[in-house]
Amino acid sequence: MVARQLLEPKIVSSNIGIHPIFTLIAMYTGFKLTGVLGLFIGPIIFIILKNIFKTMIENGIVKSILD
Repeated sequence: MVARQLLEPKIVSSNIGIHPIFTLIAMYTGFKLTGVLGLFIGPIIFIILKNIFKTMIENGIVKSILD
Protein backbone atom coordinates (compact mmCIF):
# COMPACT_ATOMS: atom_id res chain seq x y z
CA MET A 1 0.00 0.00 0.00
CA VAL A 2 2.85 2.40 0.82
CA ALA A 3 4.54 1.61 -2.48
CA ARG A 4 1.32 2.31 -4.35
CA GLN A 5 0.88 5.65 -2.59
CA LEU A 6 4.43 6.63 -3.50
CA LEU A 7 4.33 5.41 -7.09
CA GLU A 8 0.82 6.43 -8.12
CA PRO A 9 1.51 10.20 -8.46
CA LYS A 10 4.68 9.45 -10.45
CA ILE A 11 2.85 7.13 -12.85
CA VAL A 12 -0.10 9.48 -13.26
CA SER A 13 2.14 12.51 -13.78
CA SER A 14 4.26 10.79 -16.41
CA ASN A 15 1.10 9.95 -18.36
CA ILE A 16 -0.41 13.44 -18.22
CA GLY A 17 2.77 15.50 -18.41
CA ILE A 18 2.83 17.44 -15.15
CA HIS A 19 5.21 17.31 -12.20
CA PRO A 20 4.43 14.57 -9.63
CA ILE A 21 4.04 17.02 -6.74
CA PHE A 22 1.41 19.00 -8.66
CA THR A 23 -0.37 15.77 -9.52
CA LEU A 24 -0.38 14.81 -5.84
CA ILE A 25 -1.65 18.25 -4.80
CA ALA A 26 -4.40 18.15 -7.43
CA MET A 27 -5.44 14.65 -6.37
CA TYR A 28 -5.48 15.59 -2.68
CA THR A 29 -7.39 18.82 -3.27
CA GLY A 30 -9.91 17.06 -5.49
CA PHE A 31 -10.36 14.34 -2.89
CA LYS A 32 -10.93 16.85 -0.10
CA LEU A 33 -13.43 18.85 -2.15
CA THR A 34 -15.47 16.12 -3.83
CA GLY A 35 -14.38 12.77 -2.39
CA VAL A 36 -13.20 9.78 -4.41
CA LEU A 37 -14.42 11.29 -7.68
CA GLY A 38 -12.11 14.24 -7.00
CA LEU A 39 -9.07 11.97 -7.27
CA PHE A 40 -9.80 11.84 -10.99
CA ILE A 41 -11.31 15.28 -11.51
CA GLY A 42 -8.57 17.19 -9.61
CA PRO A 43 -5.73 16.47 -12.06
CA ILE A 44 -8.04 17.05 -15.05
CA ILE A 45 -9.00 20.48 -13.74
CA PHE A 46 -5.34 21.23 -13.05
CA ILE A 47 -4.39 20.37 -16.64
CA ILE A 48 -7.19 22.56 -17.99
CA LEU A 49 -6.10 25.51 -15.83
CA LYS A 50 -2.46 24.96 -16.78
CA ASN A 51 -3.34 25.09 -20.49
CA ILE A 52 -5.50 28.19 -20.04
CA PHE A 53 -2.72 30.08 -18.27
CA LYS A 54 -0.11 28.85 -20.75
CA THR A 55 -2.24 30.14 -23.63
CA MET A 56 -2.79 33.46 -21.87
CA ILE A 57 0.94 33.90 -21.34
CA GLU A 58 1.80 32.95 -24.92
CA ASN A 59 -0.78 35.39 -26.33
CA GLY A 60 0.47 38.22 -24.15
CA ILE A 61 -2.80 38.65 -22.30
CA VAL A 62 -1.06 38.57 -18.91
CA LYS A 63 1.44 41.22 -20.03
CA SER A 64 -1.33 43.51 -21.28
CA ILE A 65 -3.21 43.12 -17.96
CA LEU A 66 -0.12 44.00 -15.96
CA ASP A 67 0.70 47.08 -18.07
